[in-house]
Amino acid sequence: MIVFSILKLVVLGLNTLFVAPLVGLVAAFDQNAAYRLCLVWVRINLLAFGVRVRVRRMTALDPAAAYVFMSNHRSQLDVLAVVEALREFQLRWVAKKELTRIPIFGWALRHAGHVIIDRSDHAQAVASLRAAREQMLRGVSVIIFPEGTRAPTDDALLPLKKGGFMLALETEFPIVPIAVRGSRELLPKGAWRVAGGEIDVVVGPPIPVAGARREELMERVRGFMAEQLGTAEPAGIAAVRAEAV
Repeated sequence: MIVFSILKLVVLGLNTLFVAPLVGLVAAFDQNAAYRLCLVWVRINLLAFGVRVRVRRMTALDPAAAYVFMSNHRSQLDVLAVVEALREFQLRWVAKKELTRIPIFGWALRHAGHVIIDRSDHAQAVASLRAAREQMLRGVSVIIFPEGTRAPTDDALLPLKKGGFMLALETEFPIVPIAVRGSRELLPKGAWRVAGGEIDVVVGPPIPVAGARREELMERVRGFMAEQLGTAEPAGIAAVRAEAV
């Protein structure tokens, strides 16, 4: 019912209004503690929306180690689902600059140590990704949607952008591919009414990057996503579809 949908949005707004400024303030002293507050924000919103996250990991991961997590993207709910699936990790998002314009939320995003990318400025985007290396050396993982934006349908993956793969190659931290399924059905692109239900998150095994070519890594990540999502594509397609940051 539309009344319940409005109530869900009210909870989201109030939750963000309270938590986001607190996250920004705490981050000035302890970014790890600030991120733990983000976990509270995520959990409250998942409960309010009636969304359950089912997680399957193909191998054990060390929460004290740093990884470059890469996920497909089909819904705004993907952010909540992936954070919930990786609760024991300290994560920093690689986020587009446009998100910092969202009132309150954007301010917290910028001040909590996340990696902000200006896609209109290639040099700045690359510099931001390299700056993430310092956090990764302290055991912080980064997560990126290499498609760059939400795919419009369930039967397609958008071209993968190069930035996250450049970061992995420069830092030599392994890439962990992730496939999120079911989020688009609950909140399609352009919609505002969130349906309750389940989201599946499949976390793949780490992909070593030392000695690998960028195109090879892109193909492996895209192949994992395509296989888990049922959108398998011919080998080599990742290199053909590569784009700039």
